[in-house]
Amino acid sequence: MILKDIQRDFGVELSYHKAWKGKELSMHDIHGVDDEFYDKLRWYCSAIKETNPGSIVECEIEQCSNKFKRLFICFNACATGFVHGCRPLVFLDGTHIKSKHKGNILVAVVKDANDDLFTLAYAVVDAENDDNWRWFCFQLKGDLCLHNCTRFDEYTFFSDRHPGIIKGLELIFPSSQHAYCLRHLVDNFVKQVMRRYPLHNKKHWSSVFKKAAYAPSKSKFEQHINNILTSMPLSKDFIVYSCLERWANALFRGNR
Repeated sequence: MILKDIQRDFGVELSYHKAWKGKELSMHDIHGVDDEFYDKLRWYCSAIKETNPGSIVECEIEQCSNKFKRLFICFNACATGFVHGCRPLVFLDGTHIKSKHKGNILVAVVKDANDDLFTLAYAVVDAENDDNWRWFCFQLKGDLCLHNCTRFDEYTFFSDRHPGIIKGLELIFPSSQHAYCLRHLVDNFVKQVMRRYPLHNKKHWSSVFKKAAYAPSKSKFEQHINNILTSMPLSKDFIVYSCLERWANALFRGNR
């Protein structure tokens, strides 16, 4: 796009390398150098604690290399808003950082009385793995305890079934309920089960799976599941090992 724009506007042909280098220099002039901003994280953490009393900020630096490792932030206003104005439902997820330094962002969001998303806490880590999710859950629990939230049996956590989240919740929040995201579960069902039945209607059987998840009674749930098992016997292992009580309304023991 840059090559075409320069040729159109100025009638000059540039090589890809020159255009790329020019873009990098321009980005540095506008946004600065990433490495310098990582170095300012220590100042940023101190500024948060000074100007936002009650906020939890943890920044870890690798001892051997003195380089950034991971950062956890939960502003006091976010924790207070969750405690006094949101439902006891916490959604955990991670996403990739696409800059040259890579890494991942882990986040905990909740829902307020208007059914809108409300950020509770987030972290910047090197990878979405067991260790970082365990660390994230540990920091989150410490923050909630600081705001007098100790009845964790009343909380329900939602996730996409990432192994790190499952292990972290079992270790840090053993008394809380853990529910699975239905969208991710249906995607897994399509990829792991429906690919074995190429002639079946994916849209139809995905809707049957969703009906099982939303079924208000155990009998209705079993009716939809039996329809799936009758048509696709190979789906038995997926359904049995999917932890039914974590995604089926009729079997879920917590607060959804």
